[in-house]
Amino acid sequence: MLRPKPSPLPFVRRRPRPLLVLRRHPRAWWAVAACLALAAGMAGSSVVDRAEAARRAWGATAAVVVATRDLQPGDRLDAGALAVEPRPRATVPASALTTLPEDRVAGAAILAGEVLVAERLAGEGLDGPAALLPPGTRAMAIPADPSLTPPVAVGDRVDLVVALAAAAEPSGGPPGFTLVPDALVVAVEEAAVTVAVPRDDTSRVAVALGAGAVSLALIGQS
Repeated sequence: MLRPKPSPLPFVRRRPRPLLVLRRHPRAWWAVAACLALAAGMAGSSVVDRAEAARRAWGATAAVVVATRDLQPGDRLDAGALAVEPRPRATVPASALTTLPEDRVAGAAILAGEVLVAERLAGEGLDGPAALLPPGTRAMAIPADPSLTPPVAVGDRVDLVVALAAAAEPSGGPPGFTLVPDALVVAVEEAAVTVAVPRDDTSRVAVALGAGAVSLALIGQS
């Protein structure tokens, strides 16, 4: 009985191995290595060129005072809250401080990384609520009633509202009105909230306080 002949094995094409081929040809190996080194050098040079172009676009730098943490109105501007750092001159405001201020407090909220400008500082020698008063205003304490006064914080804005008895409003309009709009809160205590009132309105607020008719309305984002 004749046995069948075994079928020939299928031809398998081997995948080329570039590294093996290059190792067998040293000149080609070094040529490829030189090309890779040249490409890496060109990439590094491109990064340097872009950095130099950015430097030329921004121009020279200037050393200015920068906040190292968030600051709230009334916070003291000590060495731990500020630092002198370089910034591109094109981004530095004209009123930026170049030296650390001495014995000053923040007159407004300042964010970490913000360049400190003179307008953000309270008046020299001022502290507490007086340091937060905008020019032309006076601080007046408004009695706080936990059941009527909204929760407020220093820096908030409020309306001073006068509530009148219905018989006290001869025009027949609503028994009350806004006496001082958009007043700045400069201090908050358990018994009272101190707000900045325009100088010309202080006498009217005092009369309303004497009648016990002033309430605070907290202003949110417009």
